[in-house]
Amino acid sequence: MKNKRNIWHTLFILPSILGVLLFYGVPFIYSFYYAVIDNMAEKNFIGISNFIDLAQNSTFQLASNNTLLFIAVSIPFNMVLSFALALLLYSMNRNRKLMLVMLLLPLIIPSGAIINFWKVLFDYNGVINKVLYQLGFTITNYSKTDESFLIMILIYTWKNIGYCIIIFISGLSKIPRVYYDQYRLEGATPFQVVKNVTLIYISPTAFVVLLMSFINSFKVFKEIYLLYGAYPANRIYTLQHYMNNQFLAINLQKLSAAAYFMFVVIGFVLFFVFRIQKKITDNYY
Repeated sequence: MKNKRNIWHTLFILPSILGVLLFYGVPFIYSFYYAVIDNMAEKNFIGISNFIDLAQNSTFQLASNNTLLFIAVSIPFNMVLSFALALLLYSMNRNRKLMLVMLLLPLIIPSGAIINFWKVLFDYNGVINKVLYQLGFTITNYSKTDESFLIMILIYTWKNIGYCIIIFISGLSKIPRVYYDQYRLEGATPFQVVKNVTLIYISPTAFVVLLMSFINSFKVFKEIYLLYGAYPANRIYTLQHYMNNQFLAINLQKLSAAAYFMFVVIGFVLFFVFRIQKKITDNYY
């Protein structure tokens, strides 16, 4: 019976596996061919020259630094804020379900529909500049200044915080209440309870939130592209902008080299995160 169930499980998941291999795996492997040739006309093998040129390219360096800075700032900010709000919502007895539904709205609303809202807020003639002008401040063209970096973090947080809060609440609901009761009987303060119980037993959930936040940090490009175009301010010019522009220029050599660079970096980060999670799990479970 167990073998029959395994066969049925394999048959059901086989279409998804074939789809991933056909539309993602095979093109990704084949793209390595473009990363080691000189151009699309002569197609001479040049080894790792494209990767060396990529590393020395100032535009690529700018995009890489901006992407790393964005990840280093946005993910911790999103995780800390979502965890704090999850604790607050978890302690609520009324209207919790309504609040959770509202937090999921950013995931439901299409990016193309909501982009007009961000334009109304942050456009040169938008609401923010209008309020600043009435208060006596100088208005700013956010698309050309460093303040656009904060806008990118704001959009990312708005889009992902609800999803992270729901995952955290799911993890909080699985922590046995007896642990909290025992610590309170021993006279522990709320901060000590959170430190010695919640943070320890929420670590597997926090690991999932970290992975999802990391993956979703590469998806904010869509909103930024719709808001500021292919060549925004230098502060928010990311690896996705660089790769998109190379695609539009039909420069498959640089595009493929950049794709494999991202693949290696993302793989290293995920491996590092998995190792940390394993150590935490081995120490407390």
